[in-house]
Amino acid sequence: MVYKKFSLSPALAMGAFGLFAAASVYAQDVEIGTWAGFRKCAVSFTFDDNAPSQVSDAAPEFDKYGYRATFNLVTNWSTNGFQGLADKGHEIASHSDSHPNGTMPANEIASSKQKLNQSIKQKYGVITLAYPNCNTPGDQQVLQNYVVGRICNASWGGGSDVMGKDGPNNWAAVPAIMTGTDGTSDFKGNMQKALQSGGWVAFLTHGLQGKSNGSATYSPTNLNDISGALQWANQNDKDVWVAPMGFVAMYIQERKASKAEVSSNGGTITVKLTHSIKKDNISDFDYPLSLRVKSDMAKPTVKQGDATLESKVDGGYIYFDAVPNGGDIVISGDGGSTPPTESSSSAGPSSAASSSSDAGQNVSSSSHHSSPWGNRSSSSNGTNPVASSSSQNPANPVAGSSSSSFGQFAALETREFDANPASAYVDASGFITVINAQGQNITVFNSLGHVVRTTKGIGCLQKVYSGAKGVYIVRIGNKAKTVSIK
Repeated sequence: MVYKKFSLSPALAMGAFGLFAAASVYAQDVEIGTWAGFRKCAVSFTFDDNAPSQVSDAAPEFDKYGYRATFNLVTNWSTNGFQGLADKGHEIASHSDSHPNGTMPANEIASSKQKLNQSIKQKYGVITLAYPNCNTPGDQQVLQNYVVGRICNASWGGGSDVMGKDGPNNWAAVPAIMTGTDGTSDFKGNMQKALQSGGWVAFLTHGLQGKSNGSATYSPTNLNDISGALQWANQNDKDVWVAPMGFVAMYIQERKASKAEVSSNGGTITVKLTHSIKKDNISDFDYPLSLRVKSDMAKPTVKQGDATLESKVDGGYIYFDAVPNGGDIVISGDGGSTPPTESSSSAGPSSAASSSSDAGQNVSSSSHHSSPWGNRSSSSNGTNPVASSSSQNPANPVAGSSSSSFGQFAALETREFDANPASAYVDASGFITVINAQGQNITVFNSLGHVVRTTKGIGCLQKVYSGAKGVYIVRIGNKAKTVSIK
């Protein structure tokens, strides 16, 4: 498994060894996953040209498996239905204003972004640009307005269609493999190539065969091929991370610029996670990075600021996602063996890769290097366990209701995320996930109306709960959404 590992200095290591001998404890290491959830590769699905079938047929397939895709829109064409996809956490991106036959005019780089930001509400606005006809209108201007500029197959110009763990050489020229009648139907084979190399692969789809496609008539793709690809990815979720192109790009750029420092004092571990990216008019670069800290705590509580973070213990590590520059991460719990005196270690960018080049790294091949999020458990570490059936609900969102049944949420359930870009869904690993909820109070209710989790929104995406199968209400601020863990 590829990851960034940050070790103790020799002096601290010797001191830690002495502590271990005396008290059966060890100093903490902290590692940043190369990919979210310490998976082994990343995959992005992108769609061009505003096809109605993308809303009616493609997106529901992604929703079924808990995945999200990128939809690149031409602003002068109909965007009906795409706000609903943004509300569910899909990425809406630009595909120019006019979709010319040749290279898009340079003035449309900024104008298409502005128009989409006015018509589609999402936290960052538009951070990805997909070029019509795959011709870049000017790298410098693109990167002044977007995190990503997307082209088509890199192999058409002699390059590789599968990128490495650090992404493309040029963020204004991110490749995506054309699918359909004039492209490939071998989604699985290309994903396997990314898995074998520890890299990132993206796909480019227009309309769907036999569906309502509007102007997206080029190289239609069989929906069954996409469905089969998502099913395979879901079966291999512990290794394969499926996410929108803009999100994967932010993760890579943040990871490469991040540093993690860990220290312990008594029974508490503190992690400082920072990156050196300056905030600009494009993105806050607050996509969560996946970390793991070596510890023998059995039931840790992980907090960053006012947010309680979902965590999982596996193979002697505490796994969690945290936001760079989001404040100190404090881990406490019943470990009992954490060093009674202070110790520290730090981590920075790693040059490790998922190949034989790892042989010289201090990398174990034990099972805990697989994604800990791949297999959903019936409960998760954190605060606010499910209340007993006799408990009162202190956060009843329906005033005056004394019923503890799910019916009391009928009025709450109808409240849409209309003016609020926040959203909630269940991801492929079975975690209730919120998006674009920074600074907002988050409460999860089970079907009996009991509070099973309260936390605070942090970063652009956040796992907030994983529990028993069933229907839940997620309240974000004064909005709410119904989700199901299956």
